[in-house]
Amino acid sequence: MLSESNSNPTKPALSGERLSPLGSETDPPAKPSSPAIPSHTQPQIDWSFFASLSLPGENAVYTLHDGELRFIEATPGCERIWGASLAQLRSETLSSRVQDCDILKAWLLDLERQAERTSYHARLLAPVEGNDALDLKAIPIFVSPDPRQTRIAIKAAPVQDASSQVKGFPLNLNFSSTHAFCGRFETASVSWAELLGGDVSQFKELSLANIVIETDRPHLESFLAEAGEADSVRSRILRFKAHGDRVKTLLLSARRDANRSKLIVEAKNITVEADNPAMDLLKTSIELVKESVLLLMKVGPSYRICYANRAFEDMTGYRYSRVAGSSLSCLHGPKTNARAILDIEEALQKEKEHNGNLLLYRKNGDAFWANAYLIPLRDNSGQASHFTAILEDATEVRTVSDELARKNEELQSALKDLKETQKAIIQQESLRALGQMASGIAHDFNNLLAPILGFSELLLTVPKAMQDEKKLISYLKKIQVAAQDGAAVVSRLREFYRSQNSPEEFIQIQPEELLWQVKELTRHRWKNQAEAKGRNIQFKMEIGSSRSILGNEPELRQVFTNLIINAVDAMDRDGSITVSVSDAKELVRIEISDTGCGMNEETRRKCLEPFYTTKGKLGTGLGLSIVFGVVQRHHGTFDIQSTKDVGTRIVMQFPSVKPAQKAKADSDATANSKSLNIMLVDDEEVLLEVVSELLVSGGHTVDVYSDPNHSIDAFKEKRYDLVITDRAMPLMSGDQLAAIVKDIEPKTPVFMITGFGDLIKDSGDLPENVDAILAKPVPLDVLNRKLAELAHSK
Repeated sequence: MLSESNSNPTKPALSGERLSPLGSETDPPAKPSSPAIPSHTQPQIDWSFFASLSLPGENAVYTLHDGELRFIEATPGCERIWGASLAQLRSETLSSRVQDCDILKAWLLDLERQAERTSYHARLLAPVEGNDALDLKAIPIFVSPDPRQTRIAIKAAPVQDASSQVKGFPLNLNFSSTHAFCGRFETASVSWAELLGGDVSQFKELSLANIVIETDRPHLESFLAEAGEADSVRSRILRFKAHGDRVKTLLLSARRDANRSKLIVEAKNITVEADNPAMDLLKTSIELVKESVLLLMKVGPSYRICYANRAFEDMTGYRYSRVAGSSLSCLHGPKTNARAILDIEEALQKEKEHNGNLLLYRKNGDAFWANAYLIPLRDNSGQASHFTAILEDATEVRTVSDELARKNEELQSALKDLKETQKAIIQQESLRALGQMASGIAHDFNNLLAPILGFSELLLTVPKAMQDEKKLISYLKKIQVAAQDGAAVVSRLREFYRSQNSPEEFIQIQPEELLWQVKELTRHRWKNQAEAKGRNIQFKMEIGSSRSILGNEPELRQVFTNLIINAVDAMDRDGSITVSVSDAKELVRIEISDTGCGMNEETRRKCLEPFYTTKGKLGTGLGLSIVFGVVQRHHGTFDIQSTKDVGTRIVMQFPSVKPAQKAKADSDATANSKSLNIMLVDDEEVLLEVVSELLVSGGHTVDVYSDPNHSIDAFKEKRYDLVITDRAMPLMSGDQLAAIVKDIEPKTPVFMITGFGDLIKDSGDLPENVDAILAKPVPLDVLNRKLAELAHSK
């Protein structure tokens, strides 16, 4: 196509006669013909290639020109486009055929301007076949400082219905230029020359101050100063002088370049002309709004962009001249949602309104989210020949929305992980607390075994002690209480599986008797161990009430025991512990106070929290929290009053009850109970002996069996009022035995005595065929009450 000995094309230095001062409409004088160029230095071009570019039926012609715009070659059909044959045109330049040839020449020879504006609307000096305008597209082949060596191909096509294009939205609204900070032009687009008149080369000798209206000069100066200092775009509306004493109003936007060495200015013509003010006012208004506004015109079956405002250019980076005639697909990219594209296309084809959100792409390739609103503009026939498209940048909102969605997913995942971790931690903490409680239970058991072992050894080794009836009863009473409390200590493990709705077996309790027992049970701590450490602790009892309360005796005994032990641990010197009982209206008030180290406010607030302890590794942090829970289950109140280095007072209040009624009722029920014929089954011989003796002491007849199979044989032969069985037995379980008994005699009640009694009661899972559950060890009063209830029902 092109061969040249010197293939170093350079941007031409625009030359020629200086034009008359800006505003003159005088054409430049014709230039003398250049001497012929030796053939060996002329660019060699295969023109047949360009001839092949013409499509059949296409109303367009390709012509070849040098830097003086002389016609050199042309494809067939130049008569219908240019109004002359190739032989005639070879003696002419474009200036003999089109108006404003200097502006056209500047556009053809400047590659940057062609990039800004891909086509040129040229008006003919004389109409050709009814057309007075051509649409020109340039193909720069070789641009040289020597205009004789420059070669430019031009594709020319008639502008359809050019006469109707009187005052629509102008094809080129953009003005671009670069300036020194003082406003002096360094470069300027051809649009400046088109609007204001003259040759674009003249602008290199001018400053914005030379062409601005005098009254706007101060505004220009402040605009340039702001733009020169700011890191963002600055905008201002200014008026400029044009040829013919006309004034053009431009919207200027300026910013510093990347090197901060000059200003880059973009401008738009928003002049309101006298011949069509309504359209110009509309155009100006649209240019000033912040939303991106496009006007789409129906061309054949599709809609094409025929207008774009400044906000669109700022949003997308595309100048209007680059997207004019394009569809909205020019903003699509690899991740634009196909469904959104189809929805827009459907709205255009059906001529209906549409709004949606889709991903678009800027000129630099950056993606952004936009809310698109499409509104049809209908003519008198109701047809939508145009659409208005409004684009709102929704990137920030979408980014925030996507970030929120992502954070929500992360939070959901974190919440799931947290729940799993929480379950694991709770299980781990429960196991740790269970181990710590087991350690505490072992300690409590050792304390409880001490009086049992001590008093039993005294009775066995000192026979005289058995002769003193008062002392014997005292020793046996203490052994009994210690054994009962041992069972209660084991039941503390229920705190880890107790149901919230677990029924409590409350009985009437005399606080005075219970507290005297606690005093004796803790004597080894507040007296023996304290004295061994050189401390003297006084224990005072102040009883001012004879009222009873309802409660679980072992649990309350453990509550008071823990509080007294805490009081002992709080004293590292001589001191006192005072336990008082008094009436408070319908309540019984119990106070336990000490003269120990006391607590500060922070410790007082936290001491009821589970696992909070001030005893280091020696404490579990469960004591006071469990004490508080027990008091609440007894419908009581719990208050801690403490002063650092003074002491602590624990105040508890419980609802009171009249003392004798329940005791008398139990006594009467037991005294009037009938003798029962009972079958007792247990694989433990010791338990058989103990329970049978208790039953016989109540006036009942008892048959004992260690083998469940033998008991079944006996049950078939003899009638019993009650069957009492253990649950876990090697030959047959208590559940199986109960099922067989009910199968033989459905009306015979079955009681089950088991070490899992508390667990079964709390779970509410009563074994089938079992009428009542009794937890080992069974206190005599509980056993007698159950038997009395059964005898009374017969």
